[in-house]
Amino acid sequence: MAFNGLLNPFYRTFDKLRRDIVKHAYCHLYMNKKWSWRFYWGSNYLKLDYFHQRRNYWQMITIYERDLDYPHDQLKLCLRKFEQQTTKPPSKDLYKRCEEMMALYPKIQAAIGDIDEWFQLLLKVNDDKYLKDNVEYRIGHNLHDVKLWKLYINHLKQNSQYKYLLGIYSKYCRFFLDDDEMKKEYQKAMLEHGPVHLPWKNLFEFEKGCDMEEVEEKEEDEDSESSDEEDSLPFDKSICRRFYATYNADQKFALPGPIIRYVLKNAGHRVLRKLFASCKYFFNKQPTPICHRLLTGPREIYKDESLTLKEDSKEESFPKKLYITGNMFCGSRFAPWIDFLPKFYRCEAKFICLPSNIHLAFDELKFLIGHGGVIHLNIYCCILKDEKNEDVALEKIMEFLPNIEGLILNNVKITEETPHALTRMKFNSKFRNINIALISGVPFDAVEFLKFLIVNKMNEPYQSFRGDFTFCKEFNAHFVQMFKKLMEDYSTPDEYCTVEVRVDDW
Repeated sequence: MAFNGLLNPFYRTFDKLRRDIVKHAYCHLYMNKKWSWRFYWGSNYLKLDYFHQRRNYWQMITIYERDLDYPHDQLKLCLRKFEQQTTKPPSKDLYKRCEEMMALYPKIQAAIGDIDEWFQLLLKVNDDKYLKDNVEYRIGHNLHDVKLWKLYINHLKQNSQYKYLLGIYSKYCRFFLDDDEMKKEYQKAMLEHGPVHLPWKNLFEFEKGCDMEEVEEKEEDEDSESSDEEDSLPFDKSICRRFYATYNADQKFALPGPIIRYVLKNAGHRVLRKLFASCKYFFNKQPTPICHRLLTGPREIYKDESLTLKEDSKEESFPKKLYITGNMFCGSRFAPWIDFLPKFYRCEAKFICLPSNIHLAFDELKFLIGHGGVIHLNIYCCILKDEKNEDVALEKIMEFLPNIEGLILNNVKITEETPHALTRMKFNSKFRNINIALISGVPFDAVEFLKFLIVNKMNEPYQSFRGDFTFCKEFNAHFVQMFKKLMEDYSTPDEYCTVEVRVDDW
């Protein structure tokens, strides 16, 4: 039997035991952030300022919308992962919420030493679970923090959360057994708002009279938010024929025809979606299917705005005039052997990872990245050449990447002008990683290149930067050693900054 959470009884038993243990631990206000990933599913899900996942598992995890609506240390990275994984564009409201939470997070961290200000900032999140989880986590690590206990209790009172308040009263009074005044408050609240379930055996006299029964919380399954592609119906090819059979060419609009055609030609994907949804006329005049995510998988399927092709898909499976808006082959190790670029109407993808062994002209790359919105670009396995069949200078590529955060390139050149051209450029984002292999060219101003990295690399708490630079064998060996020493002196792995330099050994 496969070791699967849905099929293996041992795994399901173990998983329930794990959830029960962590739930019991948190009930006693004990939690270690290093193990917070174990609280990820169902009612165990915690909204802490420290994201739950283990750092080494980022490539495998799935991000859900619930991971994006509260402040934590990996919020921006979670948003990028979500953008790559979603089958349709995230809503504007979600982006707005993320921006607000990313701006609030450093303020919360800066106020940790001032309990009153910290508590007020937690309230600004406007998320009751986030407030409870972070306050109780902090109390659990300092049970003597009476001020925070009472701030929390008063907040629950003011918001009429009496049932939950009784549970917090019970914990406080069992730790501060000599606080008679608080026990009187607790007794009065229990008589007014009880009964409530308490997990303790050593009940106070005024607690014993309550009719308490444990209510089992419904656990969500780990896969409850997973993709439902397996349940999707096969594509009905006759849908295209039926679409045009009911199309009315004689449409009457308030605007003249030339203006309608101008709008169609220049509209972005968000406007086109609304036009296509309003009338078949618009799609007939401009048949440009909108695809948010293009990738490969075990079968051909179109779900929401996500198109999945098999590695051996035939050319006719690739739609004509495809408008790519989000991700292109991201997460795919292989892609169909199709000359796909001529099939595109427009590309505004934020995440691009091209398949292996593609001979890519620089003009073709500009078609993909010319919109300037690319966040991650991976063409490591491509052979990129300019119109003279020569390697392309790094600064010519970077001109089209003002929002880049992750960059993986192959066979580019660095000239004497490159470092100075790069330092003159303005980037809207900070680099999380830069990996450039098979660097050709001539010795350059290494200090100026380092200045370019320092100014533009990720430099936020708990956010890492990694640079990898591999030079061709033919590159000046003395310069490569000097450049390597400079980068080694700059690297601070303990502070999440690593830059490695090597020579190609193939």
